[in-house]
Amino acid sequence: MAIRTERGELEAYVFERHIEAGGIDAIKEAFAGTPGARFVGQFVGAFSLFARVVASDLGELQRRIAREYWEAGIHSDWSLNLTGSRMAAPKRASPDICALVCARATADPFEVLETLDDRYLDVISYGAAVVTAPDFDLLIDIGGDTIEHVVDSVLELRHLPGIGHTSTSLADLADNAIRPEQS
Repeated sequence: MAIRTERGELEAYVFERHIEAGGIDAIKEAFAGTPGARFVGQFVGAFSLFARVVASDLGELQRRIAREYWEAGIHSDWSLNLTGSRMAAPKRASPDICALVCARATADPFEVLETLDDRYLDVISYGAAVVTAPDFDLLIDIGGDTIEHVVDSVLELRHLPGIGHTSTSLADLADNAIRPEQS
């Protein structure tokens, strides 16, 4: 298992469900300006805001969660990407119309990830990771040209062997996503 990205960083995801005073746009802008933020966007579904961050190590990530990220209004669930060395990971790139599917694996999540790769890697806009979330094992990023195409792909995904309970959030990232330049 290669947890670190090709640049040697840890990659973490946050699923913000509780937006406080100031609203989504203010939190999204504030969070995008914090150290390590690589993607921040508003979603509709199981969570309202999703972000991808990188850190040199776990201690640095924890310090940021307690300080800069908390001050930016991020107070929700965090998860580490346990397959950080993969090129096809969530929110490293994707089309504007997309879904993030949180899936509980009914088999070894690393084996389910291989099955997903075999099925989707060269077929649709796709990225996936095994994660440390409390209620799901896989984070699957599916993109497409239309919301209908994305929803059809999500519905197909739900019936694949090894995929149990899912929870999905959708987004149109045009004029929504913030992708701070990598330092």
